[in-house]
Amino acid sequence: MYHVKYPQMSRSTAIFFCNSCGNEFAKWSGQCPACHEWNTLVEATPFLKTQRGGARKASTKPAEAFSVKQALTSQKGYTLTTGIGEFDRVLGPGLTRGGVYLLAGQPGIGKSTLLTQLAISIQSNVFYVCSEENTAQVATRICRLSKKDTPNIHLLNTSLVDSVCETIAKNPDSLVIIDSIQSVYTNQNATTPGSPSQIRDSASLLIQTAKEHSTPLMIVGHVTKDGNIAGPKMLEHMVDTVLDLSGDRQHLLRLLRTNKNRFGPTDETGIFQMTGAGLAEVKDPGAILLEGRIKNAPGSCLTMIMEGTRPLTIEIQALVVASPLPIPRRIAKGISINRLQLICAILTKHLHLPIGDKDVFVNVTGGLDVKDPGADLGIALALISSAKNTPLPENSICFGELGLLGEIRKVSFGDKMLKEAKALGYSQIFSPTTHRTIREIKL
Repeated sequence: MYHVKYPQMSRSTAIFFCNSCGNEFAKWSGQCPACHEWNTLVEATPFLKTQRGGARKASTKPAEAFSVKQALTSQKGYTLTTGIGEFDRVLGPGLTRGGVYLLAGQPGIGKSTLLTQLAISIQSNVFYVCSEENTAQVATRICRLSKKDTPNIHLLNTSLVDSVCETIAKNPDSLVIIDSIQSVYTNQNATTPGSPSQIRDSASLLIQTAKEHSTPLMIVGHVTKDGNIAGPKMLEHMVDTVLDLSGDRQHLLRLLRTNKNRFGPTDETGIFQMTGAGLAEVKDPGAILLEGRIKNAPGSCLTMIMEGTRPLTIEIQALVVASPLPIPRRIAKGISINRLQLICAILTKHLHLPIGDKDVFVNVTGGLDVKDPGADLGIALALISSAKNTPLPENSICFGELGLLGEIRKVSFGDKMLKEAKALGYSQIFSPTTHRTIREIKL
């Protein structure tokens, strides 16, 4: 009996990446097994590996070890002041040498404008990677935002990460701005720019080079329609600081927050105002938010919230009207719809407020998105005022969290908000220290 030897098939070196979640798979399928999205798997050839025994191994030097004292003294001028007060408030000490920062936000919110102002104000050399725009467009924006000469700003007309890494190695004492990570690529990855694997590999090369040469690196990231940072979640873990620039494009205020910060606080907020000359720092945001407010109007309530460690006065407006629909509407802008429904249920239960058959609308003026639980009392009082068609006491303000039992609970920095309210001259303050339950407040 003859044994026929068939030629062995070589294993495929192709790897399939999911453009949605970034996971890798050995074979293609119509639906991603991880995130269950359809038609998101693309083929990419992995790096070629040296065959066993084919070549001698390259000599590897042992890693250099430092003591804590040596590591601290080896860096002179470890931080760089940005020259923008609100930016430094959010970052903490300023830009850290070797720190990698990811700035994300909605399209047109002002990310490129803010980084251009950062490049103008900082004292060290800046290399601005123009991958989404050409150099003329970036230069035009620089001239619009600054009337002075900017010899420290160098525009790199490239999207190749390998070229950027060479520039970082030759100019370590500089700030490098990548605008944006979705538009750059490395030749070591065969996928298109913007794919999860390309973003991961490009960011990995940039971060490694920035860390080796102690160069601060600022990366611009896009967001999805849900508001999450586009690309693999690994990108947020790789960087040192994740910055979020948010705000309503129909309004002027922009809020800069940190979701992650290895070098400073995560509870600070920088407040800017969009102007024709760029993003201007706002020292008194309450004056902008309360501009044009109608006093002594039913459904209007002044509320104090915390943005970072800074008390902020906002106006919450409510409208309670008869509903022509069998199921009344609950519409909220600036707060969560689930939060509004919860407060409506509390008022119906404990105050017997007749709003079960009425449409309820709540709006936070100024385009702010409020997540502070201290605004619960302000939402409740605005609803009560509109339902009873009775304005709140003149020169009044409130803050406090509402519990399901109708109690007014304490919030963080309550003493600081109380002190700020008294300093602003408010005569009537509704807070956990003045009222224990919502029933005790009489309108």
